Amino acid sequence: MTVLVAYATHSGATQTLAETLAATLGAEGLSAELVDVATDPDPSAYDAVVLGSGVRIEAIEKSAVQWVTGHRAALLERPMAFFSCSGSAADPAKGGKQKATDTFLETIGFSPVAVKKFPGWVLMDKIPLHERLLLKSMRTPTGDFRDLPAVEAWGLEIAPLLAG
Repeated sequence: MTVLVAYATHSGATQTLAETLAATLGAEGLSAELVDVATDPDPSAYDAVVLGSGVRIEAIEKSAVQWVTGHRAALLERPMAFFSCSGSAADPAKGGKQKATDTFLETIGFSPVAVKKFPGWVLMDKIPLHERLLLKSMRTPTGDFRDLPAVEAWGLEIAPLLAG
C-alpha cells in the first residue's frame, strides 16, 4: 500500500511533522513517500494520502488549499487524513480550537478519515519581519511546541484508517 505524505510549510515545522508521520507509517508496513505540495504530486498515483499544512496568520497555507482544489476528484477516491501545524495549537487559551483548520475543512467539501491539529513552533528568526510584528502584537507565545511522540501516536492511529 502506498501513501503520499504531502505537506505545505512556511517555516519548516510542518515538514518535520510530516517526516515523523512518513517514518511511522513506514514502520507500520506502509510505503510512505514524503513530498512538498509545491511540487504538485499526483495523489492518484497513491492508495492513500496524508496532507499536512502549516497555519499562517489564521489560514492554511495557500499551496495546500490550491493542491486540494486541483486534485479534489482524486482525493475523493482514496482515504485522506489531514493535519495542521501551528503555534496557536499549543495555546491553552484556544482550547484545541483553530479557526484556520475548521474553515479549511468546511470549504473542501469532504471529510478526511482523520484530522489532527498539532502544535508547531513560533521561532521569530524563521518568520518574516511583518509577521513577527503581527505575532508580537497578538502576544503569540514563542518557542518550539512540537510533540513528536504525539505525531507518532497519531501515525499509528491513522495507519489502519489509510489501509482501509
